[in-house]
Amino acid sequence: MAEIAFYRHGEELLRVALAERLALGRAPDCDVSLPDPALSRVQAELERRPDGWWLRDRSGRGTRVGAETVAEARLADGAAIALGGYRALFREAVPGAAEATGAGEATRAAGRRPEPPIQPARLRIREKGRERVVNLPEGLTLGKDPACDVVLHDAFASGRHLKVERRGGRFHLRDLGSTNGTYLAGARVVESEWLPGTAATAGEAEILLEAGDPEGPGPAQFEGMLSGDPAMRQVFQLVERVAAADAPVTILGETGTGKELVARALHRLSARRETAFIPVNCSAIAASLIESELFGHEKGAFSGADRLRKGAFEEADGGTLFLDEIGELPLDLQPKLLRALEQGEVKRVGATRPFQVNVRIVAATHRDLRARVRAGRFREDLYYRLCVVPLSVPPLRARRGDVRRLAETFLSRAAPRGLPLRWDDRALEKLEGYDWPGNVRQLRNVVQRALLFRGDGLFVGPDAVRFEDTRSGPEPSGDDDTLFLRGLSMEDVEREAIRLSLRRHQGKRAAVVRELRIAKSTVMKRIAQWGLHEEGRPPGAPEPGEDDPAEA
Repeated sequence: MAEIAFYRHGEELLRVALAERLALGRAPDCDVSLPDPALSRVQAELERRPDGWWLRDRSGRGTRVGAETVAEARLADGAAIALGGYRALFREAVPGAAEATGAGEATRAAGRRPEPPIQPARLRIREKGRERVVNLPEGLTLGKDPACDVVLHDAFASGRHLKVERRGGRFHLRDLGSTNGTYLAGARVVESEWLPGTAATAGEAEILLEAGDPEGPGPAQFEGMLSGDPAMRQVFQLVERVAAADAPVTILGETGTGKELVARALHRLSARRETAFIPVNCSAIAASLIESELFGHEKGAFSGADRLRKGAFEEADGGTLFLDEIGELPLDLQPKLLRALEQGEVKRVGATRPFQVNVRIVAATHRDLRARVRAGRFREDLYYRLCVVPLSVPPLRARRGDVRRLAETFLSRAAPRGLPLRWDDRALEKLEGYDWPGNVRQLRNVVQRALLFRGDGLFVGPDAVRFEDTRSGPEPSGDDDTLFLRGLSMEDVEREAIRLSLRRHQGKRAAVVRELRIAKSTVMKRIAQWGLHEEGRPPGAPEPGEDDPAEA
């Protein structure tokens, strides 16, 4: 049986077995709907004829098959089809398909290795902030109808939305005529092979197919990151896959999820591992200095430039440049960064000629970059240039199974040498019941604080676990601030002092500097380090720096 596999950025997304005809395009009613504006509503059709499979262009502009743009072409085995940002690979004969079509005995007689034994599998279903796991037997029907094998509690799912079944040791997904469609790796499909580790979407419910032991493997240690969660394992696998390439990667995730650890893993697993890894926090540098920080400056380029200074691009030449909090990059500097990415050349401030650099860019942000593009705060062309490979790190609350193992790891690392401290079960339950707005970074701080309040003995109890949730509750002031800060470490005291001052002054940095008598550079660095960008700023207020001349 013939099949077609779809790829994006070199990653296989889905496979579709071919029957008689298959329509491709961006229209929702195509057999495979690909969300790419470069495609026509119906871009092309694949159809079986007596002499083989043919592609027929339906766009009127031609469809590229191999190196040619054609109106119609016979597809040879292994033919590559360009579909906007996607790539499709046609296979005329799929290895192992004979067994699935009833020719198994003849195949085995010819010496072909039999199909491997059926492996256990499960579906991990995430909807409305909750997660559940369902073992996958030979087949399951999913939808809102109570008669379905798996009932979805999503308002946008249909009564009988989709069906999942095994065929010859493989998993297949079939949409059952749902109103809003079934999406696999972002593409709307009618029927497709479902690769383990790939997520499908029904309405707003996300369904992840996991193959292997239903109990799941133990925690994985990957380049300094610890997780047993399937979503994080997918991140690890994607890091291994894209590390060898030089394509720009943008790491998306909330503050404290470990985006810099992911960036360093990409560097260590690449061919550039022996060269420099240069991190730059775009939100911790004053807007007037960030151009010099990135591109360097000549002696005498501006007041205070008493010597030539290399910029981050030049220091990272041959290696990796990590642009943290790229969403905070000033709009007027974005065209220069875009030129550096596209041309591979930079020009120091005050220089007359640019020079070439060989740098792999890894960016990170906790912002919604697409929303900033729509708001005119981030260039659309720079967004597409940076997000060649987007990589999302899930928040800690979405992988609660990691809280216990991370807490135990942090405790063993922070405990005094020779003291085998352990968590009391009630303390672990308290940790697992919290939703961690500050993610892994906050968990590490809570563990370090718990060591200070653990009391005697080798067990850390629940009274030692103290949280610092800044999102709700009464706002302390005056003497209450002092009471609120008692018992915290020096880092906690500094963070709380800056946070409370930002609240009192509606997020104005200059007012914080004056009140606390801390250097402006230190305040900006701490705000970036602890993710306090939005603290105290009224909803709808302009970004800090736009309304306070002292911060420009």
